[in-house]
Amino acid sequence: MPDGIPVPSDPVPWALEMFEADVVSADMQCIEKDPENESIQKISFFDQNDPECFNRFSSGIHHGLPVHGSLELIDYRDDGGTLRENAEWAWQIFNDQFKTGLAVKHPMGYYFKSTLWMSCGEHCYKAHCDFADGFLMHITGSKHVRVWPVPEQQRQKVIYDHSDFNARLTTDPLDFELKPGQILFIPASAMHEVVAHGEQPAISVSFHMGSPYPLVVLCDQLNKLQPGVEVFLPPHLSRNLKFNLSFFQLSRFAHFGGGVDGKTVPPELSEALLSSLKSKKINSAEIKELLSVWWQLALSQPIYPGPWCLPE
Repeated sequence: MPDGIPVPSDPVPWALEMFEADVVSADMQCIEKDPENESIQKISFFDQNDPECFNRFSSGIHHGLPVHGSLELIDYRDDGGTLRENAEWAWQIFNDQFKTGLAVKHPMGYYFKSTLWMSCGEHCYKAHCDFADGFLMHITGSKHVRVWPVPEQQRQKVIYDHSDFNARLTTDPLDFELKPGQILFIPASAMHEVVAHGEQPAISVSFHMGSPYPLVVLCDQLNKLQPGVEVFLPPHLSRNLKFNLSFFQLSRFAHFGGGVDGKTVPPELSEALLSSLKSKKINSAEIKELLSVWWQLALSQPIYPGPWCLPE
């Protein structure tokens, strides 16, 4: 961890205070055993509207039970965002370590998200992947992280399905035992599993950043640019739930500017998008022209909405 990062000096009370201050916004869960078969475990989510919710979570932390909580600290795009009170030190990390580089790497816009993670008692956060690159900064306790490198076939895809976990679990995993002060980089779409070892609370803060662009958002923007064209996606690409999205990484193509002629979408991205976007009102050549209008707009002003601003 770089020198000068002002992490909380007493992280356990700090983390619990953060959860108590906004229980409704937190995600808290515990692992329970089946009373009839202890080898079977299930995840039980806390009801944030229950007045005893925080007390149950806090008690689990203090007694080393398999509980887990997450709470968003920063939600930011390059045109503004939100910062949770008492998380100013995380904002300093963003400003000192990431902001300048993000503006260079993502000239068409980006999002930045920081999240507090607190767990203990051998709680296992099952294998999953994230939309964007992430840095997991470990603050206290013991945490084991298993990461499956993204398979070459998946890395080559222009548009990928976030829900296709099985295809990303085909590589040999890498195992990391995180110690306080260490930071682990986890690439976008790399599957990873996290276990909090022992009864002592394990506390980390993650920083996720990038420009993943959901296809459903692009489709919605095209229809707003030219009402009446009725651009749509086939069913397998039109899902708009968080873990079922299909998207492309805008930053992968942003440095190509306006394609080969300075005005159009880069060829590789254009080909992938034209194979996905459909319309009964206009033909593929007209969709391509509409994409060029969208691309030029994206180059000239910050229209990137972030990965979560999904159309209803």
